[in-house]
Amino acid sequence: MCKGIQTGIAYIAVHGDHPARRHRRAPSPCYEKFRVVNRPLPAYQRNVEGDMKKSTAIRARLLGIAVLGGIAGPAHAAETLPGLDAASDAARLAQAERPAPADPAAQSATPVTLSQASTLTAPLSPPAQVSAPTSWNDTYIGYRVGTNFYYPGVRTATGAPAKVTQNIGFLTTTGGFRYGSYAFNVDYLVSNMANPEAGPTNQYGYPTPGSGGAQEVYSVGRVSLSASRIFNRPFSYGFVRDVGVTLGYEFGTKNDAYAERARMFVAGATIEFAIPRGFWNMTLGVRTESNHDGITNVDVHFNPAVHFESSWLYPFRLGPVPLVFKGFASVTGPKGKDGFGVRTTTEFLTRAYLMADVGSFIGHPRTIYAGIGYEYWHNMYGTPASEQPGTTQTSVPMFVAELHF
Repeated sequence: MCKGIQTGIAYIAVHGDHPARRHRRAPSPCYEKFRVVNRPLPAYQRNVEGDMKKSTAIRARLLGIAVLGGIAGPAHAAETLPGLDAASDAARLAQAERPAPADPAAQSATPVTLSQASTLTAPLSPPAQVSAPTSWNDTYIGYRVGTNFYYPGVRTATGAPAKVTQNIGFLTTTGGFRYGSYAFNVDYLVSNMANPEAGPTNQYGYPTPGSGGAQEVYSVGRVSLSASRIFNRPFSYGFVRDVGVTLGYEFGTKNDAYAERARMFVAGATIEFAIPRGFWNMTLGVRTESNHDGITNVDVHFNPAVHFESSWLYPFRLGPVPLVFKGFASVTGPKGKDGFGVRTTTEFLTRAYLMADVGSFIGHPRTIYAGIGYEYWHNMYGTPASEQPGTTQTSVPMFVAELHF
């Protein structure tokens, strides 16, 4: 899923952002390989039918709960991946201050408020009934920036690996429906001149560096179908809360020398684990990928690859500050040869965030989040380190902010 994780389901998560990869090798310092930023995005909410019978006191409490805004995916999110059952996850988060019932069917499906548990996907406003709503949605915009990105084949004039600064804006929508949940994310990534856009071709037919930094648009989508919701009965056992199927895509385009036209599709089986707060899921499946190599001017169709991704979200408090720790991780196996005939290898990507509900301190809880993030990417796009020494691994801290509507 890449996802090729993002899920994951994440999302557009992991979120979303939870991650597709692309593999390339530039023949000279003027060229670079393209990059996919959001994967799999994580899934951030789940839904299990709750017990419709609640006391009058509980009903009053439910009516007082406010709506909240919540990956990523992964991109991952960019980056978040949708969860198997969003409304039930909202209920679990709303009850974060007390132990979760052993039987998922006994849980209340109360929408969560971020004052209780910061989450990056938002359940809908609570209606005037006790049962959880079938549908919910959270839409938000965000920004992240990092100054220590590297890309395969991107080097300085002296041949050293080029350190790239990227400003990234994103739009994410995630929610639940009758049979599961979804997450969609679009990233707009702008690099500085260390990662230049493509300019006119030279006498040998290769594109030369342009006058500005490269720009990329990358979209990740995930849909997760919940067995519990489809069959209207719990699929929980021990540490497993639910099972399901995840389907997704990743599309991207970039105006650098590589001229990516990434097209990925993901499918896999998903397990959600029963944890007291938030959620944690894993997906194992397959990812297909096709792309374009603007340097060799060929379209590349990679072999289907084994893909694994996981997304998580854990809300907690540090004194008076509501916090959320969320992120995703993904592993994609070898996918054959790239446009240069180089055999790809296994790649690993993870992105995590620690964010605070800043809006709660100015009278607008669950709307503004800010914090720090970290991304680690090994063998980017499946590029072996031996092919492009020093440019196939990224380890970068980031600043992240989100505004939920």
